[in-house]
Amino acid sequence: MDKTIVIGIIFAIITIGWILGTGQWAYGNVVGPLFNNSKLPKLEITYISASPENSSTLLILNITDVDGPDAYPASAPLMEIYNSSWHIYLNSSQISNYTVKVIQAPWNNNKKDYVNWYSGFVVILGSEAQFQLLIPIHLSPGTYYVKLYTPAIGPSSEALAKFTVVNT
Repeated sequence: MDKTIVIGIIFAIITIGWILGTGQWAYGNVVGPLFNNSKLPKLEITYISASPENSSTLLILNITDVDGPDAYPASAPLMEIYNSSWHIYLNSSQISNYTVKVIQAPWNNNKKDYVNWYSGFVVILGSEAQFQLLIPIHLSPGTYYVKLYTPAIGPSSEALAKFTVVNT
């Protein structure tokens, strides 16, 4: 066998041993359970209000991401508005089209929350923004709920808020 190939094989074995050894030492991932310190995103609605606007409804939501990974923002591509006798789902493109304004919280100088057609509401960990949606449906007076569906989390962890529409 050529001397270069032998040196390459020895270097490859040492490198693989080093990677597996440090992985076992730091995390126990080679022998033992897999360790994954990542967290699931958790959105919360901190404020919500609705007011009739001609034949539409202006819905104002303050949304914050309170838990999850730093590497990517949390998103809510599906939104449900409902009461005891009625409900509607808004998908990510409808959320994007109906959003008329996004106002960042004052402490979010370097973080920009936004909406888009694919992800719906996009909120970065630790930030908060006010999303103003002009929904082309006139909601009758009464009490309603809004639920934001975030991918990869269970139904008990979804963001949920209650609001009341009053006649003006």
